[in-house]
Amino acid sequence: MKHLVLILLCLLGNYSLHSQVYSKKIIYKYQIENSSTEGIKKKQIMYLVCNGKAWVFDPQKQFSVGWVDEEKDISSPNSSTGVIDNGDTVWLHPPRHDIYFVHEFTPFPEVRLPLEVGKQWTTDFGYVWSSKELNIPAGVKVKPHYTVEAKFEDYSDILYRTINCYKVMGEINNQFINSKWIGIFNDELGFIRMEFINTNKSITKMNLLDSFDWDQCKERFGLFSL
Repeated sequence: MKHLVLILLCLLGNYSLHSQVYSKKIIYKYQIENSSTEGIKKKQIMYLVCNGKAWVFDPQKQFSVGWVDEEKDISSPNSSTGVIDNGDTVWLHPPRHDIYFVHEFTPFPEVRLPLEVGKQWTTDFGYVWSSKELNIPAGVKVKPHYTVEAKFEDYSDILYRTINCYKVMGEINNQFINSKWIGIFNDELGFIRMEFINTNKSITKMNLLDSFDWDQCKERFGLFSL
């Protein structure tokens, strides 16, 4: 009996390390602030709608998600995209519509589980878009490098308790792009805080304000089809 209990505890512990946050039907609410080099600030609420189904453009690896500005219909996202959430890697397409196009050239939010302070990895992202505005030609390949910098506890206003958090930093440094992403990750809520220090010197800050399970989604946003 003792052996059975130990096995169950080990399994539960392993699940907690590999819990999935973006592969199910859920909506996350973010406060976003973008600051330009000219001092222009844009503040808004944006929702990350997780559909709980495969993304049509990469059904073997990614789940379907969409970023939606607060004033838009929640079932008509500004951008539909994908997220990897397979228990070993969480890799999220950030918002890239409108002024957020610059996030294409900043390390995407990513963690590789299990996390521990000092862990590092490099992601072969591939080729980024060209951009006349940013003087980035076609054919530029990036390999963002990530480092787990710290582990700490923080109080969650969403879960109403203290949670474990990891601070992760990603960097891109090459002839055309110099950018940095800093994320705070929790295995139950995903990326709860993020800062994109973009190659055009703008800064985007994203803070997770709330999350809605499927029943709450139906009550709050109506019976939309996902």
